[in-house]
Amino acid sequence: MVAWLLAAAVALAHGLLAVFIVVGAPLAARSPRLMRWYLAALAPIAAVNLPGLPCPLTVWEKDLWRLAGQTPYRGGFISQYFVEPFYAPGLDARGETVLLVAVTAWCLGWLLYAAASRLRLRAAR
Repeated sequence: MVAWLLAAAVALAHGLLAVFIVVGAPLAARSPRLMRWYLAALAPIAAVNLPGLPCPLTVWEKDLWRLAGQTPYRGGFISQYFVEPFYAPGLDARGETVLLVAVTAWCLGWLLYAAASRLRLRAAR
């Protein structure tokens, strides 16, 4: 029971982190205080995903599901919880790459917007 609860907690935290990365980008671009938290969350995610390393949260969640006597899902976390409910076949390796590039472009776009806005404010002073 404890392993099941821990697996569910890791999955929930992982999901909230994924949502924060996407939804938090435009919010962080407008709030310097939130930007610190956003960058603190984004840095390790980028360090894991850009070189194509396995996500430690996904690995831990699957290990905990095994400990709980469950068969862990195949594939990645995003595919399991965010894609497959809407598109049953899930993502193949190419689809995961396309999604990663799209999310990276989204985040970088908002980070560049925030940087440009701050530079304009400094120049106006």
